[in-house]
Amino acid sequence: MLPEFDEHGNLPSGIYRASLFEIEERFGRETEVRRVQMESLRWLLDLAGRAGVRRVMIDGSFVTRTPEPNDVDCLLLTPEEFPVDPEAEEAILAGLPFLDIHLVDQEDFDFFVQRIFAEDKRLRSRGMVEVVL
Repeated sequence: MLPEFDEHGNLPSGIYRASLFEIEERFGRETEVRRVQMESLRWLLDLAGRAGVRRVMIDGSFVTRTPEPNDVDCLLLTPEEFPVDPEAEEAILAGLPFLDIHLVDQEDFDFFVQRIFAEDKRLRSRGMVEVVL
């Protein structure tokens, strides 16, 4: 379950697992910008599944109270045998609109989760969402 926002408009510190439906309900419907970003996120998750991505984290202004986020920060953990589908990997690397995508190994994944995604621009602790694949 996704918690309420803190006084700064962020999720409280931590990792919150949520289905695509829950993510859309909470973050992907309020404005046209959010609806378009949600559509790009759906495309990414389809490609990520085909490519063999193990975990997907989303962060940034998309998972805040901001009415019109700049983009959706996406962190994709790749297994050693990545990619399962090279065409899907190629499409991810080419990019999708409104998404800032990072395809990383376990070491970089841990760094992003513990450092980059764990704080906002003002260095305040914040939470992130792991997409249940």
